[in-house]
Amino acid sequence: MKALILSFSANQVNEESFIPNKIGLTFSCVKEFEKELEKSGIEVEHICINKKNIKKCLACGKRGWGICLEEHKCIQKDDFNEIYEYMSNFDVYIFITPVYFWEMSESAKTFLDRLKRCDAFNDNSKIKGKKIICIACAGGSGNGTEETLKSFDILNHFLKTEMIGRIPVTKANFEKQKEEIKRAVNFLLHRKNQLFR
Repeated sequence: MKALILSFSANQVNEESFIPNKIGLTFSCVKEFEKELEKSGIEVEHICINKKNIKKCLACGKRGWGICLEEHKCIQKDDFNEIYEYMSNFDVYIFITPVYFWEMSESAKTFLDRLKRCDAFNDNSKIKGKKIICIACAGGSGNGTEETLKSFDILNHFLKTEMIGRIPVTKANFEKQKEEIKRAVNFLLHRKNQLFR
């Protein structure tokens, strides 16, 4: 079993550089998942979407559909198509976003909008049926996690994936939610063991 973590947070360090925020909730959740997955013998990779060149959906072409509806790829020349194709190598997707203005981050919306466009009506989807875990990380007031997780419920519906975890994380509950992360990983491990009996 292989798991892919896609995170959607970055911290501006200087005018030329965006790197994952290594002191924030999103990065802390990435590290916690990596630790628990590796401990369970599940192979894991992490891609920080903020470090990639992902442009917004143009809603191009006839009735707002470009080649994404029939060819299931995007006409834009950036990093999206490569990541979308690479996702087929994994059994589990873990989406981790900070909460901004009571919703997922701008980079999450940008990437996931294009993912829905390319995959929601793909009869030969390599994503359909795969498991997803979604984490909403709210700093500040801690509000907006449930609204953000509802957006992931919509994603789950259109991609026809299997939601096995939706975890709201705040500064106040992070230590407690580590148990939810462990629980989600244990569920994956149980599924993995069932497959190889």
